[in-house]
Amino acid sequence: MYVSKRKLVRWMQHKGILKKTMKCGVCKLHMRLEKCRTADGLRWTCTKFHKKVKKSVRQNSIFYKSHSSLKKWMQFIYRFSQGLRLRQLDMISDGIAGSSVTLTRMAQFMRKVCITAHTRMKQRGMKMGGPGTFVVIDESKFTHKRKYNRGRCGNTWRRNRQWVFGMLEVSPTNSRPILKLVRTRSRAVLMHHIRAHVRRRTAIISDEWRAYAGQLDRAGYRHYTVCHKNVFVDPDTGAHTQHIERAWGTFKVEVWRHRGNRTTALLKDHLKVIEWHHWLAKSHRHYVLGRLFHDIKQINQLL
Repeated sequence: MYVSKRKLVRWMQHKGILKKTMKCGVCKLHMRLEKCRTADGLRWTCTKFHKKVKKSVRQNSIFYKSHSSLKKWMQFIYRFSQGLRLRQLDMISDGIAGSSVTLTRMAQFMRKVCITAHTRMKQRGMKMGGPGTFVVIDESKFTHKRKYNRGRCGNTWRRNRQWVFGMLEVSPTNSRPILKLVRTRSRAVLMHHIRAHVRRRTAIISDEWRAYAGQLDRAGYRHYTVCHKNVFVDPDTGAHTQHIERAWGTFKVEVWRHRGNRTTALLKDHLKVIEWHHWLAKSHRHYVLGRLFHDIKQINQLL
């Protein structure tokens, strides 16, 4: 459906992802929007004595220095929120961007929006567990995937093969993960993260990795285990780790699809985006797209 550039600007202002008002940098009075032949169709102009003072409609927004049109930005944000055909070749063929460099920068902007919101949430505290829920814990590797030991293996991962420690809160309505990049699966490292994020007296399910043996019960948790050498579901307690095993598959596909395991720093960013999706986006009344607009609005207020 065709939407004019001016209607798109008005709609983005209504959503709060573009500024609704702007002040002149000289006289400090409010500026007004006027029609123009720029790529956005509108621009800010001083209403009084400084009519030569012009400002872009993107002023004080994350789109300010971008050369991509606002329509292409909205198409990219929609696909980013829905996870639809995010391969660069697909989006270039659909006309969202002209090069892979532009798409990479747009993806970096969106990850920055998610990570900024994740940081604010982390400052408030990320606690899981409690009545009516249980937590499943496990460890997994997100390294470069090769078949039959053939193909390239990046130097970063050859030197530093790190583990991801996952804690998944399971409730009747949803599940929320906390994912931590760890150098070792030692008792001290894993117990530190559990104490920091899981409430006491919460039921925790794990495999029989020796780092957990006797530690969780002494720390005030109710610990249930399953021995994967024998069964996948404990016949006495019914404990199993299928929730997090299934989640690992989803998380790894998401990371590999965006080539997010090339470096340690990039993998950390993608893990934060996954947490943002489950802790903030899925609980928003307008789901992922509505949460993205909310977080973009929050960043624009700081610009």
